[in-house]
Amino acid sequence: MRKLYIHHAVSISAQGFWEGFCLSDLKEDLQEFRAFDPDYKTVIPVMTLRRMSKSTKMALMCGLTISQNAALDWDAIIVGTGLGNLADTEKFLNLISGSAAGLNSPTAFTQSSHNTLSGQLALQLKNHGYNMTHVQRNFSFENALKDATLQSQSGMNNILLGVADEYIPLLDSLAREAGYGEADISQLGEGASFFQMSANIPSEIFVKDILIKTKAESFSEEIDTFLMKNQVDKKFCLLLTTADLKSNCDMDQRSVAGLAGRYMTSSGLAMHLGCSYLSEKAYRHILICATSATGLGLTLLGHE
Repeated sequence: MRKLYIHHAVSISAQGFWEGFCLSDLKEDLQEFRAFDPDYKTVIPVMTLRRMSKSTKMALMCGLTISQNAALDWDAIIVGTGLGNLADTEKFLNLISGSAAGLNSPTAFTQSSHNTLSGQLALQLKNHGYNMTHVQRNFSFENALKDATLQSQSGMNNILLGVADEYIPLLDSLAREAGYGEADISQLGEGASFFQMSANIPSEIFVKDILIKTKAESFSEEIDTFLMKNQVDKKFCLLLTTADLKSNCDMDQRSVAGLAGRYMTSSGLAMHLGCSYLSEKAYRHILICATSATGLGLTLLGHE
């Protein structure tokens, strides 16, 4: 796979508003995982801000912050989301169930669609380039990242890549119905992470390889095979997981779930954290592991 260089990163999570590659003071004792609300008015017009869901505000805050560099002209805007704008979806469904046969405002419906995030970014930036939203549940970020590598190979230089998911209280009851334990439910979180990426403009930090498997028999064997393929020494590699830590992996490990909660695109925040570790030369490689019930997504970051 051709290297995809990472130039700039911005994230919003329970840890706060985080820009750049310097490791911020990570809070280890969070009791809840609602995302921090920065001053959105600094980059988002006030008149449009009041109608936006939290996921849209987070995505725009991150994406527009990166885009403040006047020299940037995005060839592609690629966004991944697991569940989309949940607040607007809930509002739209409540409108339908609460009305007999009357007409309802279309606002909640149009804003509930998953591609609202990438569409709003294109509108605010007046961008007419490639625009795509990926919705593959736990692997939405990895698929968006794969798309970015394909677009870079076709000649696109500047790519804005991001992910966002929001929390609503209804998720707690839905998770219980789906059989999740109370410990997992207490960790439900939200956040957004965006990156400036390019295959043609080198930087110190890059994406080296990506693997997505919807069905994997042995997670540990898949990880070992992936690392061997890329000639990675485990002694100099940090494993960042989106859920629980992996046993018997022979690597330093850290779980993003304990830092910012569990949401379907938290591997985006893991990549931002991984970039920070690499910029401080704490490790030579970072392996990000996102998991579902049967599959896993692996993203390998490198430093040069």
